Amino acid sequence: MELTSFYGDLLFQTNQYPLIKLHLSKIADRMLDGIKENRDFIFEEVNNYHSDYLGASIEVLKKLNFTIHDCRATIANEYGFKNWKLVEQLEDYYDQNFENAVNYLVNGDFTNLKNLIDSDPELVVKRSKYGHKATLLNYAASNGVEMWRQKAPQNLPEMTRFLISKGADPRATMNVYGGMFDTLALLESSAHPFEAGIADEMIEILKF
Repeated sequence: MELTSFYGDLLFQTNQYPLIKLHLSKIADRMLDGIKENRDFIFEEVNNYHSDYLGASIEVLKKLNFTIHDCRATIANEYGFKNWKLVEQLEDYYDQNFENAVNYLVNGDFTNLKNLIDSDPELVVKRSKYGHKATLLNYAASNGVEMWRQKAPQNLPEMTRFLISKGADPRATMNVYGGMFDTLALLESSAHPFEAGIADEMIEILKF
């Protein structure tokens, strides 16, 4: 994904920037670089998450004069916060194990995911400290979370079964799109599992 390549290691530097608001501020600064470099995929991020420009064409967005305030508004919404002020008020630090588990899940690294959860079983019931408060199982829906984490690896059904067997709750909801939605509801409206050809299997696993 071009977006992941552009942001690079910054996305994963939760140890270097353990205070969440500082990390998101660095990401917003990097987004502004992308705006200045006229990167199409950055404008796609804007039209997905900036509340003033949802669905706007890239051509239209490129004619506007975006500032750091627009980048912060975009990043705030992408990470589940209604506005940047809520990010600035946040004093939370990352749960490094949870962040690692999410990265293992969305990248299909089942071995490391299994080992981490075996060593820290509470991860299956913990929630993200981002505004959406997603669980690990919510991340399996490939929808409503950070754009760069919306992935559907081929072994996602296997990992989803594992999470449920370890106590993950399919009924657990996250705060997104103006409401509370569980993993199944989010998955059914996500293009990624369907494009990967695993949607039907995932739906069967998540039915309850």
